[in-house]
Amino acid sequence: MALRRVTPGLKDKTLATSRIRKNRDIDLQFKPKPGTVSDPVHRWDPRSQRMVLVEGQMIGDIYKKEDAAAVLQSIENILLTNYFEKPYNPYFGANIRAMLFETVENYSEELVRDQITKAVQRHEPRATVLDVTFWDSTKQVPQGAGILRHQIHNSVIIKVEFKIDNYQESFVAKVNMNRLR
Repeated sequence: MALRRVTPGLKDKTLATSRIRKNRDIDLQFKPKPGTVSDPVHRWDPRSQRMVLVEGQMIGDIYKKEDAAAVLQSIENILLTNYFEKPYNPYFGANIRAMLFETVENYSEELVRDQITKAVQRHEPRATVLDVTFWDSTKQVPQGAGILRHQIHNSVIIKVEFKIDNYQESFVAKVNMNRLR
């Protein structure tokens, strides 16, 4: 397809470019793009603490998460979202980054743990939080450590152990948060 100049009063409609495409860039075959899995089967991998794909045929570029993988992703999204980041739902999320890295106030480890538990209860009714632990690079922040900001340095790993109502086993959502500035 060639572009034409649009100039009022110009009688000679000269081409702005000499490149003619003839619609070769349009895909009219409607084939799935590579990357997705049809009928995926996921299993919990205790070593990586994640849901992993076990079976399925690759057919397209995205697939729908179901069951435990959907709840795990939902909890990770809740932990990573600050207040006022989601349009039309200003209090969605746990507001953890603001509590740890952006404010002048110092929050205790117990208060941050309580904020995470309440946010998961409020936004993800399928899960029940069992335990929340904080890690600074390689070492775990001890429970009852007082002010959490003094225990971590520019990054924190938050592990939330939770149980899904219909499952017997517990799962772990792991989120790594870094100071942005």
